[in-house]
Amino acid sequence: MNQSQSLADAVTVALVHMIQRAEDATERAARQGGLHPTDFRCIGFLYRSDGPASPKDIIAFLGLTSGSGTALLDRLEQAGYISRIPNPDDRRGVLIVLNADKAADIIALHLRISDRYVAATADLSDENLRAIATYLRSIEALSEEVNHDLYDTAPAAQNGVATQTSTRPNSGERK
Repeated sequence: MNQSQSLADAVTVALVHMIQRAEDATERAARQGGLHPTDFRCIGFLYRSDGPASPKDIIAFLGLTSGSGTALLDRLEQAGYISRIPNPDDRRGVLIVLNADKAADIIALHLRISDRYVAATADLSDENLRAIATYLRSIEALSEEVNHDLYDTAPAAQNGVATQTSTRPNSGERK
């Protein structure tokens, strides 16, 4: 194995470990806030959004089915974390607004985690940060492609042949 391949393998292993640790941190922060990790991620998404978000955007960001997304939004609305308001651009639609006062403790957890991640980049050069950003965008696109491939070819129930399905969650651009 050459040095370049060895470095690529080390980056891959580090990425897998980073993803696992980030998921662990999200789950622990969610539990600390008394939430399910998906609820925690949704509040974070809404906090980072510029104003109200559509249910479709939230569901796409979280990779949920429409039924799971509706249940999530119902749960968060019942708990007072969000409210639904009429969409001025679509009289039949709604937008989701975060109740920042109610979610203050959850937002504080998000900010604490985010600040630590940002601090980890303090000593990196702009060139290194650009390389990391390029790599991560590439991995994100690849992951999206793999996810679509997995949703598009599910084993058939009876004959074991791959078939097209319509269960793929909406994909959307992450903010």
